[in-house]
Amino acid sequence: MADESYSFTTARTRLEDIVVQVRKKDTSLEKSLDLLEEGVRLANACTEMIDQADWAAAEAAPESVGVDAEGAAAESSDAGADDGEPAEELAADDDPSADER
Repeated sequence: MADESYSFTTARTRLEDIVVQVRKKDTSLEKSLDLLEEGVRLANACTEMIDQADWAAAEAAPESVGVDAEGAAAESSDAGADDGEPAEELAADDDPSADER
């Protein structure tokens, strides 16, 4: 069987069939090993397809990914600055007000 001719869905379905066959009590050890080899090839092919899809998606939208990443980074740094600065400002404002009263 040529793994290259499988689509992701077909390969996944075949992997599920292999699991069912291997779990049967009447499957011989030799047949189980053959199925294991086929399953490993199919799993590797599926992993490669997923990696290619991830790479293609990353290449197709580099600007939107960069904006999201920068936006998230900016929000994180702003949130950290807001958390630290207002607390210091409030503490500084409270202390002089308390001394003046």
